[in-house]
Amino acid sequence: MAVVILVTIGTGSFGEGEAPFASVGSHGHFFLIGILAATVANSTGAGGGIVFLPVFTVLGLSVGESLATSFAIQCFGMTAGALTWLLYLKHEPEGDVEVGSFLKIFLVGASGSLLGLRLAQNYLPDPGLNIKWFFSIFSLVVGLVIMIRTLRGSDAKGGREEEISSVELWGIAASTLVGGAVTAWLSVGVGEILAIHLLALRYRVNLAVAAAVCVTSITVITAIPHYFTGPLIVKEVLVFAAPGALIGGTLAKGFALVLGAKRLKLGMAGWIILTAIVYLLV
Repeated sequence: MAVVILVTIGTGSFGEGEAPFASVGSHGHFFLIGILAATVANSTGAGGGIVFLPVFTVLGLSVGESLATSFAIQCFGMTAGALTWLLYLKHEPEGDVEVGSFLKIFLVGASGSLLGLRLAQNYLPDPGLNIKWFFSIFSLVVGLVIMIRTLRGSDAKGGREEEISSVELWGIAASTLVGGAVTAWLSVGVGEILAIHLLALRYRVNLAVAAAVCVTSITVITAIPHYFTGPLIVKEVLVFAAPGALIGGTLAKGFALVLGAKRLKLGMAGWIILTAIVYLLV
């Protein structure tokens, strides 16, 4: 799906008679932004929009262009990250209780997220909120919750020892429903919400991140057709940022494992808080 998007959009990205890569000097930095955003997104579970939305706004894109282009790039980065995390989980012990619950978590989380996404896109595309403030406040709350929980709690390496219950699955469905709607408005949301929810249920941080990345991946892929009929996707940015996102998404899992659970959660919280503050100031 991601490759089809890039080929289809990329072939019409440049002006008539213009060499495809004549604008490397003016757009090449988006390649590095793609790597950075995808690495952060796929190593923490925070969607790439946590980076793209404020960066694109600073660089002069409109809110609509930032949102649509962020979704398009994440189709590459989050999908690469999801496949990498799934390969990692495949090599986990078969009897691991947490890994055994992963499929249920993913199916319920993805279903809730896609429902929330569709409801928001079709019936409430404009939530009537200041998107800049909503994004920043949402990010600050997410970051502070993660940081406080990490500093107060202990990181039990064994994780959960009991199967996920039906009540907990309903809770995941509700939280991802909200997360899917937030993602429709901000291109970010469901990954953070699901990761926090799973950490609160005492799941290991690696499994929480893996689930968040996989659900975010299927959410952004489902969201992007909504923008195919308009000119909002900035094609020049996509052509350069998407390959970087593929690289970052592939490398992020290794980066997360090197950091370790506690540092990973603190890094996640710190980055989200920093992004929110910067976005408020620009």
